[in-house]
Amino acid sequence: MSTHMLFKSPNGELVRVKTGFSWQAFFVGSLRAAIRRTWLVIGLLAAGYFMVAWMGRSFATSSRVVALLLALLGVYFCYMVFCGVYGNRWLVASLLRRGFRQTTADKR
Repeated sequence: MSTHMLFKSPNGELVRVKTGFSWQAFFVGSLRAAIRRTWLVIGLLAAGYFMVAWMGRSFATSSRVVALLLALLGVYFCYMVFCGVYGNRWLVASLLRRGFRQTTADKR
């Protein structure tokens, strides 16, 4: 049984937000960062991409590069988990900033 929070806008629109882990934010965390204008994250990802692209042929010859890529993959996975944990909280904060008010908790 998942628990949801209901929010009502001043215009009468109802929005239901699930409490807990957000799988949508987990799987599309980077896209969500681009949409939310998280430019620091986008800049770091772009710098990482250009760094790997600049390496050229040395990419396959060095074992340090493989270790670096595995470390970056681990950091990205942690970022995805972070987005999944806080995704619904960010949505609630956004709704409250836009004038929505919580009405009741919905259990389904």
